[in-house]
Amino acid sequence: MLATTCRRSASRTSKVLANGPSRRNMIQQRTILGISKALDKRLYRMARGVMPTISQTEQVALGCGTIGFDRDIFTGSPSLQHLIETYDPKLSEEEQSFMANEVDTLCELLNDHDVSIEKDFNKEVWDYMRDKGFFALKIPKEWGGKGFSTHAVSLILCKLSTQSFDANATVAVPNSLGPGELLARYGTKDQKEYFLPRLADGTLIPCFGLTGPHSGSDATSLIQSDCVVEERNGELGVVASFKKRYITLAPVAGVIGLGLNLSDPQGLLKGQGSEGFTVALLEYVFFPNFTTTIENLY
Repeated sequence: MLATTCRRSASRTSKVLANGPSRRNMIQQRTILGISKALDKRLYRMARGVMPTISQTEQVALGCGTIGFDRDIFTGSPSLQHLIETYDPKLSEEEQSFMANEVDTLCELLNDHDVSIEKDFNKEVWDYMRDKGFFALKIPKEWGGKGFSTHAVSLILCKLSTQSFDANATVAVPNSLGPGELLARYGTKDQKEYFLPRLADGTLIPCFGLTGPHSGSDATSLIQSDCVVEERNGELGVVASFKKRYITLAPVAGVIGLGLNLSDPQGLLKGQGSEGFTVALLEYVFFPNFTTTIENLY
């Protein structure tokens, strides 16, 4: 009798398991999901209420470039196979030669211990980086640069970092944050003709002045870095007031790409530009008692 009862109970259990969750469990699951979705919507509305609105400058930045593998990452289901099939970066023969010769030679010249002690490179290293175009990897050949791909620059920086992180940063700034590529893409004819050859041969080493005492590398949230459009003697200019710090290569830079928040309260631009984040190019000129705080720069 006991064995028969056990078999019947097991049979009923098997039927329940075979038929899936009970109606009561399904109702409970739907209720929990409904509550979760309601909470998600409420939390989203709360977050949206406290988040600042996207500025025009941010809208422009979001619209630049393309969407690549980063999109797959944010979907939560990145595919390595898709990455392999979509991207096939290769070095040109010129880039391969540069990696095997100039980059290896620079690594041999670097002594990371001496750089750390002296807090500088020796003259041989500086001259070699200038002469071999390490500061012009992204500048087009027509202006005296190398015209290398982003992939090549990335590999060059990776190789340099194995020998000296300071060398990595010194080469990285002119080929990323420096104004060379910006000038090549968006500069005026006069700006290109003046700056690009000097940047390419190392006459001018660039730096990018973005970070300040109360703001970091968020270009759309600058504090104490302002400039106002003004007209003097029939010529438009800006009056700037800014404070910057932690600027890589600032002690040796000959030109500064200065990140500023531009305002035009009098409407003087008249469609020839817009308010928001802008970059001003300042060529270094020695002034006695010069400090990093400049006001009324016109």
